[in-house]
Amino acid sequence: MGVKERRERERHELRQSILLAAREIAGKEGWQAVTIRRVAERIEYSPPTIYEHFASKDAMLLELMRLGFGLLLADMQRAAAAASTGEAQVLALAQAYWAFAWQYPELYQVMHGLGGVPFCAEAEIAVPEDAFAEADQVFELTRATLATAAPPGVPRSELEADVMLLWATLHGIVSLTMAQRIDCTPERATQLIARAVQGVLATYSKGAAV
Repeated sequence: MGVKERRERERHELRQSILLAAREIAGKEGWQAVTIRRVAERIEYSPPTIYEHFASKDAMLLELMRLGFGLLLADMQRAAAAASTGEAQVLALAQAYWAFAWQYPELYQVMHGLGGVPFCAEAEIAVPEDAFAEADQVFELTRATLATAAPPGVPRSELEADVMLLWATLHGIVSLTMAQRIDCTPERATQLIARAVQGVLATYSKGAAV
């Protein structure tokens, strides 16, 4: 390995260490406790070193948001691939969404502007055009999966509306549980998720019967 390649690898590893440190602080103390100085202290570097990688905390959060949606996409893809029917795939996606939120709660908060995290519209940085590329892929995967469970001829606009409805329902269950506004055990969550999926899929059956 040449000097240039080694430096690039070291730079990449340091960047990942910065992101991991931010997540660890947030996991224990919440995102409001995450600052450039705190992250620098945790990885035993000076704040200027952090700024070489991220111009601000908001820039760090933006990258973590993209990381979160990328991980969620991979989890949902694996879950859908393991299911045998269209309906089972939709349910698997929904269950993977819930599981992801509790496996990576600090990332879930960043992805959805929870826990005091400013969402992109509020962030004091220029948001790149492709900032939501991974989130868009999650949306498209869900739309395509719903299409396999729906009868032929369902308009794309209707499928997209159902993705938003399902996503909003799942997010509501997760965020209300995280905020301790509802008492939702894993067993109860499984029941609610199944009802949400059945509610969306039932609209296709009703439409076909008309």
